[in-house]
Amino acid sequence: MSEHQNEPREYDAVKGGQNPPPIGAAVLGGISGLKSRLASPAVYVRASALPEALKYGEAGLDLIIQALDDRIMSVRFAAYLLLKDRDEEKIKQYLRNYNTSDFDVIIEDAYGEKNSSGNLFAVFFPHLMPKSPTS
Repeated sequence: MSEHQNEPREYDAVKGGQNPPPIGAAVLGGISGLKSRLASPAVYVRASALPEALKYGEAGLDLIIQALDDRIMSVRFAAYLLLKDRDEEKIKQYLRNYNTSDFDVIIEDAYGEKNSSGNLFAVFFPHLMPKSPTS
């Protein structure tokens, strides 16, 4: 059994060749295994692989940036959450294309009594909006 985090263990299923991994199995292989998970048709696999990309430095950040263009909003949002507080100029420049808005939410009952509150934010991805037809 290996002590290295990215090496196969006896109970891992390692993807090889063109065969898909067994359902629920781990796909290993460093950044290539991460890329494989990020290309998965399963949304939860793509979204859950994103935090691991942070382990791979610049190449991992590039994968997270690419996930901002995913067709599924939950994957885009997971990528945005990983990047929004980063200080790298490359990331700041890329995120300038997104409009974010912070707002407070207060939930009241039928009698006007405050039940709960919180601070939320919304992200608008303008480059993913459909183009309007030109005349």
